[in-house]
Amino acid sequence: MKVGVSIAIPHPAADVWSLAGGFDLLPAISTNTACSRLEDGGRLRVLVNRDGSILWERMLDFDDAAMTLAYEITDAKAFSGAYGRGYRGRVTIESAAVGASLFRYEADFEPAAGVSEAAAKAAVEAFAADCAAGIGRALEAGTRG
Repeated sequence: MKVGVSIAIPHPAADVWSLAGGFDLLPAISTNTACSRLEDGGRLRVLVNRDGSILWERMLDFDDAAMTLAYEITDAKAFSGAYGRGYRGRVTIESAAVGASLFRYEADFEPAAGVSEAAAKAAVEAFAADCAAGIGRALEAGTRG
């Protein structure tokens, strides 16, 4: 299934991208991510969530000029989310009005066994909203990537 979310963030696109485009910065913007480390020359991130679950995500695409990055979950341990291995996510930041931007998040995946499409869609939308809100909080606090 495919899910797309667009969320306005009242900060300039370059500032939003400084956080959204940092492949190792998810702990700074996601309330569920406890820590992250990069491996394989920065192309693989290992995320440890607050519940102790672990996700391995491979960067598929990165374009600084277009402010977009894509990744795929390649492995998971003790993760009981609505999706898992094979999940592909893409973040794109666009300029909106003066001093504002649009956070676009797209996901392409098969819901986990026993998870309805509605619940899987809601999980992706909640993740995107959490990240967008986290970017706003970090920028308000003066944090940049």
